Amino acid sequence: MISHIFIIGMMGSGKSTIAPLLSKELKIPFTDTDKDLENILNLDIKKIFDQLSEEKFRELESAYFLEHIKKSSTIYATGGGIVMIKKNRHILKSTGNTIYLNASIETLNNRLVNDQKKRPLFNNKNSLKVILNERKRYYNDCADITINIDEKSSKIILNEIIEKLNR
Repeated sequence: MISHIFIIGMMGSGKSTIAPLLSKELKIPFTDTDKDLENILNLDIKKIFDQLSEEKFRELESAYFLEHIKKSSTIYATGGGIVMIKKNRHILKSTGNTIYLNASIETLNNRLVNDQKKRPLFNNKNSLKVILNERKRYYNDCADITINIDEKSSKIILNEIIEKLNR
């Protein structure tokens, strides 16, 4: 079976930043599932949610993900909600190493507050709490490695991931 590295976590946790850095370091290609879907649909995530609904987006995301993982080893920056679908969780747990970028509500809010227009599910700190409460058990359940990202640079996070992958 093909082995992948999946990076999971809330919006704003740094998945899209860490995946290309890890890709460069490990010399494994990466893909950003949200960016790929935006390119395929020629719409940004907010418009996809507005025009198609969150449910339809999750279906498309899952179909894309389940098809894409059949390819060679890849590092995935997943969408924050990928864990909400059971078959995706099964893939995360059975076809590679899953890294959970864990962040506090304060860190997430600080990172997202100026990026609100691109984030269909982010309204305020309270909306983040609700989403995190919904997803946290799935993130923890799927994670082989958990990295707390609060007050850490990308370089420190990357080094922690590499160190834990090499154990």
